[in-house]
Amino acid sequence: MNNEALHKNFIFNEKIDSESLFSLYADDYAYMEEVFATTLQHFDEDFESVKAAFNSGNVPDLKRAIHKIKPTFGFVGLPQVQQICKELEEECQNDNNIDAIRDEYKRIVTTLAETKDLIETEYRRLKEFNTNPNP
Repeated sequence: MNNEALHKNFIFNEKIDSESLFSLYADDYAYMEEVFATTLQHFDEDFESVKAAFNSGNVPDLKRAIHKIKPTFGFVGLPQVQQICKELEEECQNDNNIDAIRDEYKRIVTTLAETKDLIETEYRRLKEFNTNPNP
């Protein structure tokens, strides 16, 4: 399959690994839109679980919350965010002291907030593209 032809149809933000999206979904833009929509439907609740676990000082709960949200980013072409989640998850495994993981936590909170904005933007763009694929 010629990926160049696919990229001419819809060009994702440079922060998104479009190759991974095309490998998962080929050129099914309607399904990509659905995946982005589903991700957004659950994002706030999952993000709040991460913040609540940290704020309560509960490292095992933080590890679970990060573990739950981590795969989401692979489905929307953000393996770098998935990796950041993995790193925090490993920190939680290695250190049960909430203060020891504070810097990693701050990094993930900032990253997740930026990621949500990116996913929302790409979702809107996909929705517009699917409504009017040939402008």
